[in-house]
Amino acid sequence: MKKVRRFLLLKYESSYGRAVKENLFYAWKAGAQSFLQKVVGEKSTHFKELQNGCGSAYPDNALIEQSVLKAAKEEIDEGLLKSIENLVSADIFTDSFDKAEHFLEQGYKDSAASLIGAVLEDGLRKIAKNNEIRLKSKENIKSLNEKLASANIYNRLVQRKIEVWNAVRNNADHGDFEEFKGNDVEDMLKGVNGFLAEYL
Repeated sequence: MKKVRRFLLLKYESSYGRAVKENLFYAWKAGAQSFLQKVVGEKSTHFKELQNGCGSAYPDNALIEQSVLKAAKEEIDEGLLKSIENLVSADIFTDSFDKAEHFLEQGYKDSAASLIGAVLEDGLRKIAKNNEIRLKSKENIKSLNEKLASANIYNRLVQRKIEVWNAVRNNADHGDFEEFKGNDVEDMLKGVNGFLAEYL
């Protein structure tokens, strides 16, 4: 968390009863808000405290806001907050699911199935990484699913569901469009969305 350390190392030139340099104070505060927004989100206590807290450029206010950032850093170091990577992944997955839903609404079930399958594969790879499961350079849904199930990350029932989703995705990618229906893709969308929300 180099950015956090850089924020915390910033020293204000101040003395009792005097304002710190406003350009430094507001530049630091804007940077800190941007950082926390990306790391913990706008709904987090840390972000809200920094955003709505002390606004004037006085030494005490600077110390209070530095304390907020320190508290966030400690929780990040202790693993109590999601990593930046997972947060970014969640945003990407959400966008992809929205696109897949749009494809379905327009009747493009094949494109939707391919997109959802790609999201599932990426999600399985991230779940494996989060659980320190060693992967080869080339893995697919089938191999990732087998490794995760063997490591007891999820049970056999979940593994079978993923096998079904993978079959739909493969049929879409290989042009076997008659092998699945729009309802199958709708179920796949809901299932993959719920699966990633639970295991990522």
